[in-house]
Amino acid sequence: MLKRLETYAVERPEHIAIRMDDVTLTYETLWRDVQKESEALPTNISHQNVMLTHTQTLDFIVAYLATLVRQGVPCVLGPQWSTEQRDALIKLHRMPYVWGDEGLTSTSHEPAHKAPMIPQCLHIGFTSGTTGLPKGFMRDLPSWIASFEVNDTLLDASTQTYMALGLYAHSLTLYVLIYALWNGKTFIGQDRYDMAKSLVYTAELQQTCALFIVPTMVYDGIHLGEQSQWVRHIFISGDKLPASRHTQLKKIFPESAIDEFFGTSEASFISVNRNQTAPLDSVGRLFPNVTVTLRERDDAGIGQLFVKSPMTFSGYLGEASVNEWIATGDYARIENDVLYLKGRVQDRLIIGGKNVYPAVIEQHLKQRPEIVDVVIVRLPHDKLGELAIALYTGPEQLDIQAVRHWLSSRVSRYEIPSKFIYVATLPYTESGKVSRKMAQTCYERGDYQ
Repeated sequence: MLKRLETYAVERPEHIAIRMDDVTLTYETLWRDVQKESEALPTNISHQNVMLTHTQTLDFIVAYLATLVRQGVPCVLGPQWSTEQRDALIKLHRMPYVWGDEGLTSTSHEPAHKAPMIPQCLHIGFTSGTTGLPKGFMRDLPSWIASFEVNDTLLDASTQTYMALGLYAHSLTLYVLIYALWNGKTFIGQDRYDMAKSLVYTAELQQTCALFIVPTMVYDGIHLGEQSQWVRHIFISGDKLPASRHTQLKKIFPESAIDEFFGTSEASFISVNRNQTAPLDSVGRLFPNVTVTLRERDDAGIGQLFVKSPMTFSGYLGEASVNEWIATGDYARIENDVLYLKGRVQDRLIIGGKNVYPAVIEQHLKQRPEIVDVVIVRLPHDKLGELAIALYTGPEQLDIQAVRHWLSSRVSRYEIPSKFIYVATLPYTESGKVSRKMAQTCYERGDYQ
């Protein structure tokens, strides 16, 4: 990784490595800044975990690379977590260094003689944990090289810029940033999200662009009102896109191929639907280097999804080494190498003794033009065990009877929500998905009536 950057700095010094908002860094300048920062780091930082909390992506990537130069381990927390969460992580994992806007500071924890390491560790990322404390996951360089190689098979090699508009600590954005630098391309990002401005950047550069986005950004994209000729490939990750949104997006980006990835922070890429060539109710075809198995299948062939591939992560920070098979936490079925998701394991409802998968109902409802977004929450019921309640946003309230009738030809009777509630907004995760957990809490609290 570092050797590649040094080579690019020599062979194409004036080529733009990164553009963040209105600021650019060439490969020569980036490598010079990395060298300067690395030389100022303490000698005992080798093999130590360094928590990165910068508010600006340019500052972060210099610190990230400088840490790697000195053989430290970048721990990519970002600015979005609270001070309390950050301090709890420092204490839990005994991290000796924090590097943020104020510079590198030592904590009360002494550097270990030999920090827990994995071969060729690239960084430690953090994802939302079940306890409210971010959970650290370890990523090695070979696993991302395997992901880059898969990505290369989908992408025209002549594409000059890669763009991702989320926070740098989000897995997708960090992946695209490192992917661009690995290939010697230009990364375009934003610290202040603005879809319209991002497309102005591509027009100014007059270079073909691959755009990596999450579903909430798709909604922003289709409401831009004008076409973009420079975006030639769109990769969508985070949630399945309704067919109607795909059509709307194609009108704004007529020159672009649109691929939808299914994957996780831990497993990386699992499947892809290329330009809606896979069945619309699926998440696409498995990548050639991915092996999956379904455990505890029911009579319909639906089971818990486990994944094995060279792209998977190296385990959680502070836990034993990762199993060869990664549990994604999803129910799924497979037919002819096409993967069909049925929802998260913890989201499954049991209504009258029948398994009900909220994600399936939501995907059907998202096909309705009058629904912008929808999430199914649960309501305990003495007789049936649970009921499904649909919370939805849109320009106007639904004709409930018409929607029930429409659903009756698509799902079983017991899968039709018992109640539909129109809401002004729904809570979202940083990856662009509706937060079912937060929506459930809001519903139980009486926020949605």
